[in-house]
Amino acid sequence: MAKMRIFKFWNEAGDEKEKESMSLKKAVMSVQGDFKDERIGVEFITKKGNKIQTSVKIPMGRKIRQSIMVEKRRAIAKAKLEASKRSA
Repeated sequence: MAKMRIFKFWNEAGDEKEKESMSLKKAVMSVQGDFKDERIGVEFITKKGNKIQTSVKIPMGRKIRQSIMVEKRRAIAKAKLEASKRSA
């Protein structure tokens, strides 16, 4: 049976989260909403007992990526609307 592992996540601002999950991908997908950075650091121990410390690019997953793109488009449209109101 697969073993649950503890993943520790952090960002440059110093915010830390700890998540227990079976895989790195599942853990990243569950905590990526808590971080607004492009990359987060992660630390965990492998099956063989090696300590891994690396960074992961977020967002991870198709639906999350699309929703962020829509959010960026809305922000751009809102900025254009406010700029047109100021000039008028």
